Amino acid sequence: MNDSRSTPGRPPYYSVALISAAALAYEILLMRLFSIIQWHHFSYMIIGLALLGYGFSGTLIAVFQERLMRHFMASYLGSLVLFGLASVLCFMLAQAMPFNAEMILWDDRQLAYLLLIFLLLSMPFLFAASAICLAFMRFPESVSGIYARDLIGAGMGGLAVVALLFMFFPDSTLIIIGSMGIAAFLAAVIELDARHYRITVSILALSVIILLIAGSRLELQLSPYKSLSQYLRVDGTTVIDRISSPYGLVSVVESAVIPFRHAPGMSLASSSGPPDQLGLFVDGDNMTAMNRFTEDPVHLDYLDQMTSALPYHVIAPRSVLIVGAGGGADILQAMSHAPARIDAIELNPQLIEVVGQRYAEYNGGLFNNDRLTVHADDVRGYLSGSDARYDLIQVTLMDGFNATSSGLYALNENYLYTVEALQTYLDHLAPGGVLALTRWVKVPPRDTLKLFATAVKA
Repeated sequence: MNDSRSTPGRPPYYSVALISAAALAYEILLMRLFSIIQWHHFSYMIIGLALLGYGFSGTLIAVFQERLMRHFMASYLGSLVLFGLASVLCFMLAQAMPFNAEMILWDDRQLAYLLLIFLLLSMPFLFAASAICLAFMRFPESVSGIYARDLIGAGMGGLAVVALLFMFFPDSTLIIIGSMGIAAFLAAVIELDARHYRITVSILALSVIILLIAGSRLELQLSPYKSLSQYLRVDGTTVIDRISSPYGLVSVVESAVIPFRHAPGMSLASSSGPPDQLGLFVDGDNMTAMNRFTEDPVHLDYLDQMTSALPYHVIAPRSVLIVGAGGGADILQAMSHAPARIDAIELNPQLIEVVGQRYAEYNGGLFNNDRLTVHADDVRGYLSGSDARYDLIQVTLMDGFNATSSGLYALNENYLYTVEALQTYLDHLAPGGVLALTRWVKVPPRDTLKLFATAVKA
């Protein structure tokens, strides 16, 4: 490769833009990936990972500045290629670490595993930052132009990864982002008029082969403590459909041998059980169930023997607001009491698509009822722009049992249950209306006491 003395004067604008786009897209994608394989709390560390990688880069370039600039072409092109490969391979190695977040308080090895994961995932950011920094140092007269391409590329990368997550699954998106690093390498070869054609072609071919092999073996490994991992251990349980978006990875699960019986809070003296069900999981957790349509209303009697049915026996609501449409059980429960109007709020539009369109035949077109309107929105945003008042506002089990019982949400903010949120709900109740909040039972009681105190203050 050429050294700095033979490098032409044209700055590598396109390769800088591409690597900036890839780096920011990778950062955002890691948040999604960690929400899936662990829990969303781990996505908060990704910004720290990126800054750690950029810090490593600055230190290395400061120490080896003279040598790197003497071999600028090799250093710059190598950084681009290494980003493309490391973005995929380092994630695969991080997944292979036997890290278990639940054991971190009493197993010192878990801290070591977490440190290794940090170091591995910071490597792609090190290479991306090194490439950009080398471009700044080699072309000081074009700093403003390079910086402009850096910012434009980063912005485009942020938009691109959102679009990619609508079109591809997260593991496939990771391969695409790795390929962007290889594309940046190819752009730099053209921009800098790199010589040694055979070496360039060999590096490009080898990189593509490595990414193809890695892509064929890449599979997301969910934490064994996530609900989906637990259910898939049951014989005959399989994932029959998946749909991906920036909102989450929705998995539709069927259990042929041991049917789902998802009816939280159902009385032990219930005269009937639920009909056939499909399980719906978002990012491998937060399970909800979708009931198979049945013309025999007896099969839905169990809905009236759950704790969430209590408000329907306190009042006879004419209008109901359901927060979290999910698989539709709360909607079926409301319909059995024949209110004139039901509004259901669901934050994840992919869940609405699954229940309302993909599996409409399975659930009997549940979302097509004339009395029902399903809104893809945040409940507080919806209510702030609405003057509607309801006889009943129902907020039922908005998070999974496994995560809440393990304490993972102990320090997590949830804006559905703040003082301001409860005041908003109360402001949209009709005279004599009821606000019903259903939570999981925990021993000893924890969040129910906090929620009661919050409601008193509201």
